[in-house]
Parts: sequence; C-alpha cells; structure tokens
Amino acid sequence: MSETMTTAFISAGATLTVTIITLIVNAYIERFRSKLDMQQKMFLSKRENLNDVYKTLISIINLYPSSSPNDIMKFVEYSPNYSMEHYDTVLRSLDYQVENYKNQLKVESVDSERKSDIETQILNREYAKNKISENRDEYYIARDKYKSFCECDKVAFDLYAGQEVRNRLEVFEVVIHNVFKSGRNAGEDGDPINNIIHVSRRNLINSMRSDLGIQK
Repeated sequence: MSETMTTAFISAGATLTVTIITLIVNAYIERFRSKLDMQQKMFLSKRENLNDVYKTLISIINLYPSSSPNDIMKFVEYSPNYSMEHYDTVLRSLDYQVENYKNQLKVESVDSERKSDIETQILNREYAKNKISENRDEYYIARDKYKSFCECDKVAFDLYAGQEVRNRLEVFEVVIHNVFKSGRNAGEDGDPINNIIHVSRRNLINSMRSDLGIQK
C-alpha cells in the first residue's frame, strides 16, 4: 500500500512538473510570438510611412548636378572662381573674357598661331557658359525642391528614418554645401568612384533601400 501511494505521489509530481514546464514554455512561446508580431507590425508601419518619403527624397537628390561650375571650368585658363551660388557673377566674368578675346582678334598684327589660340579660348568659354547655365538651372530646381521636402516631409523622415539614413543624408548635405556654397570641386562627372556627389548620393540611396529591407 505504501509503495503504491509513493508511486502515485511520484507520478502526480512528475505530471505536475511536466504541466508547469509546458505552461512556462507555452507562455514563453506566446510572449515571443507576440513580440515578433509587434516587431513585424512596427516594421510594416515604418515601411508604409517611409516608402513615399524615401521615394520623394531619392527623386530630389537625383536632380542635383554631379559637378560644380569650378569642375566645368577646369580647362578654362584664368577662369573666375565660383562660390556661394554666385552663378551670374561667374557667367558675367566669362562674358567679359570672351569680349576681350574677340577684341584681340580685331588687331591686325595678330599672327595665325595666336589667332588660333584666341579662338580656342573663346570656344572653351562659350562651352563653359552653356554648361554652367545648365548646372545652375538643375541646382536651383534641386535646391528648391529639397527645401520644400524639409518643410513638408522632414517630420515623417525624422520620426521613422533609421540612424544610418540620417547620417548619410547629413553627409550628402555637407557635400552639396561644400560644392555649391564653398566652391569645392566634386570631381569628374563620369567618375562614379571618386566624384563626391556620386558617392554620397549612392550611399544615401543604398541606406534608404536597406532601411526598407530592400536588397541592393
């Protein structure tokens, strides 16, 4: 009788232990599932809120020209120096230089070699003027659209964007300031590896895609 009761107690204890462990495991699984569901909902909410914001931002940063007026004038001898968004000042300086060279062509004593050099200088400046005008128009459009983005969409960006995206945007802003305000060179437009605008823009876009869970 005593052995039967002992066996029964042991069996009941084992069953109770298994039941408690099962309850603990189930509670842990349910807690984990609930946490996973919450993370999934947060991710979907973040993606939903950021998708349009990132699309808008990408479309804007792609509008920025990839070179500065100083890059464009790299092969112009005695070119004016661009800074602080003073496009018109640079264009006027180039006009004065072109006018001066044209006046030199009127001098009868100019030999053929000098005349050829003067004509080359004029052509270089006319080419630079056209490219700088295009650069100016592209930059102003991008600048104004980014200003509008900061006024309208920056709240959602600041609320949901990942830290890496914030950091990359800050770097891009610094590069744009250095190129179009401080007058630093961006590098060759056709060099995506070393051109600082190409590099910072590409890094920013990749960080946004990563933040949304999109593979590069």
